[in-house]
Amino acid sequence: MCYMTIVSTTSEADLTKLNTPLVQFSKDITAIPEVTFLNYPNKWFIGSKDGCSCAFRHIGDGAIELGFSEPVDWWEEDQEDLDATLQVVEAFRMILRDGHKLDCIDAWASGNQEPQNLTGELAVNLNEMSAKSFRFFEGYRFELSART
Repeated sequence: MCYMTIVSTTSEADLTKLNTPLVQFSKDITAIPEVTFLNYPNKWFIGSKDGCSCAFRHIGDGAIELGFSEPVDWWEEDQEDLDATLQVVEAFRMILRDGHKLDCIDAWASGNQEPQNLTGELAVNLNEMSAKSFRFFEGYRFELSART
């Protein structure tokens, strides 16, 4: 099992042009039933260097109270995972700067054909946090913005 991170946007841009060795945007979302919870017409899977979305910063369903936070000494995180997440945040900010809407869901790939119910939804303003603080919350839909 692994994390599968999906986004939707009003942007018509080809997000594969943002692909790097650490972050891969793909239109292949057929195996992710939670796509039904996304709000916008253009849907993308965000894969990491591992193919799934596991090599990004995540908070599991049982630790959401930890919220957004920069890396800390007592919770070891791989530098490539940190770098990959920073690249995702930059891509999100670019989409938002261009005036588009954007949401995302971090789902646990359980192999079910039916979508797992979301735990919750959060409005996330990327301009109210450092890029290093961002991490995905398992089971949540983020409505992303970059308001000043």
